[in-house]
Amino acid sequence: MNRLLTVAAVALLSLAGCKTTQPVRPMEEYEERQLERVSIINIPIDIQLDELETSLNRQLSGTLYEDNNLKDDNLRVRAVKQDKLRLGLDGEALAYRVPLDLWVQYDLGISKVEATGQITLDFKTAVELAQDWDILTKTEVTGYDWVQKPRLKLAGINLPVGLIADLVLRNSKSTIAASIDDMVKQQFDLQATVQEAWQQMFEPSLISEEYSTWLVVNPQFIGMSPLEMRNNRIRSTIYVESKPKVKIGEKPQPAFVRSLPPLIIAPVDASDFTLHLNTQISYAEAERLAKAQLVGEKFSYGKRSVTVEDLEFYGQNDQIIVNTKLSGTYNGSIYLSGKPVYNTSKNTIDIKDLEYTLDTRSKLIRSAGWLFKSAIKNKIEENFDFLLDYNLKDMQRQFQEQLQSYEVAQGITLSGDLQAINIEDAFLTPEGMVVDLALSGRLNVEVKGLY
Repeated sequence: MNRLLTVAAVALLSLAGCKTTQPVRPMEEYEERQLERVSIINIPIDIQLDELETSLNRQLSGTLYEDNNLKDDNLRVRAVKQDKLRLGLDGEALAYRVPLDLWVQYDLGISKVEATGQITLDFKTAVELAQDWDILTKTEVTGYDWVQKPRLKLAGINLPVGLIADLVLRNSKSTIAASIDDMVKQQFDLQATVQEAWQQMFEPSLISEEYSTWLVVNPQFIGMSPLEMRNNRIRSTIYVESKPKVKIGEKPQPAFVRSLPPLIIAPVDASDFTLHLNTQISYAEAERLAKAQLVGEKFSYGKRSVTVEDLEFYGQNDQIIVNTKLSGTYNGSIYLSGKPVYNTSKNTIDIKDLEYTLDTRSKLIRSAGWLFKSAIKNKIEENFDFLLDYNLKDMQRQFQEQLQSYEVAQGITLSGDLQAINIEDAFLTPEGMVVDLALSGRLNVEVKGLY
């Protein structure tokens, strides 16, 4: 009887010992840290003069003005564009030569006579940018050349060529010059374009549907370099100071939209860009992708085996904790910890020294030491590295695709080259792991084929 009691007592103690083999869950805690650096995006703008010339010729065609009042000066004049206008640069202004065919009717009192001639008018358009991002233009007539003066000799009477020239110039100031100013304002509504772009930069943009990757540019300031007119091109650079963020997981809430700042014109030294992105990879998203690779995976050692049932990631200061729930020869959780660090040779995040927590190791030594010899730890580390490395490559591909001849508006194309994407730092927050990415490359906006 005593022997039976002893055996029963040993069995109960063994069962009690099995219950104590489960390791204690490591405490979840985070260091207070904020990583937010200002990024500079330089966007060169290139307007080809011949494209602007083509647009002007399309807009200014046919009869450009007509004066049918004979009573004030005994003249009726109609001006029709005779050939293509020619556009050039005159210092910091646009210069035009507009050839016109003239039809003239002159009232002699006893009869009306008609004549034709050709004249070329010279215009100049000064361009300024206002603080509210409006384009201000002022076009004026600067001169003229007679190609063929209208002449009519009838009973010793000559047409008043000087009066005709004055009439042509006076009408041109109020018609052709005004048309040029209106056309420039309509075609280059800089204020509306910048305002729309400014607001869109506060909206989350999905750059990878497969990996739920969202970008918010979060602009802080926008400005522009002085207009440069030379070599038959008009160039400038729009520069944006921003604090962009990338989130992998659920769509983030839109950032608070600041008012469009007044335009400040200042020189820009570079034509490239460097973006520092705070990329947040949520624990939920990391778990989802890791589970797809690991849940259901079976690990064996001799006659013993376990199956991964679930995974959980969270942080403890600068360490990431991996709670792996197992079933089989060992039932319960094991906890591993490691420090996420930037690997310069692979351009990835590695989990440095991923190991069982001290309490997990202590409990396994007593009850399931064979797990140390299985491949489970290496497999978890492998999949976590794969997750980050793949997302970075996918992100670079998505960005590059969006920079290939993206039509911002009709006739306005954004193109660019994403030359590098590197990880500079990583740390943990209650929501997930934040990675500081640095993207570098070039952008260019080309204006052509305007309508």
